[in-house]
Amino acid sequence: MDRIQDRMIRAAKLDVQLYEEVEADRGAMRQAMTVVVLSAVAAGIGNLAEGGLPGIVIGTLGALVGWYVWAFLTYFIGTKFLAEPQTRSDHRELLRTIGFSSAPGLIRVLGIIPGLRTLLFLVAGIWM
Repeated sequence: MDRIQDRMIRAAKLDVQLYEEVEADRGAMRQAMTVVVLSAVAAGIGNLAEGGLPGIVIGTLGALVGWYVWAFLTYFIGTKFLAEPQTRSDHRELLRTIGFSSAPGLIRVLGIIPGLRTLLFLVAGIWM
């Protein structure tokens, strides 16, 4: 567990080496998915007053689908439309790196504090 926590902190700090590390680590897919789920659940909890319990479930599922679609689009655009001759990537690398980029979204859990939700969601969205 320490390793994923360390990676999440480094991801939130926008540590370039972390993103290179998870890009190369084929075993980091489960960790990346965990980060996406935690971020989505945090958003659901932060939005509890608006979405209730169904909002957490729908938000989590939506985040997983969105993560996959965003990684696929990034892969497709980056390797087909904007590729340089030296461009080498696969969809799974992008799933891992984009998954870890969701780490700052954990601050959205603080949206349960009245008056902070909109600001926190904006900050998290930009940060991610």
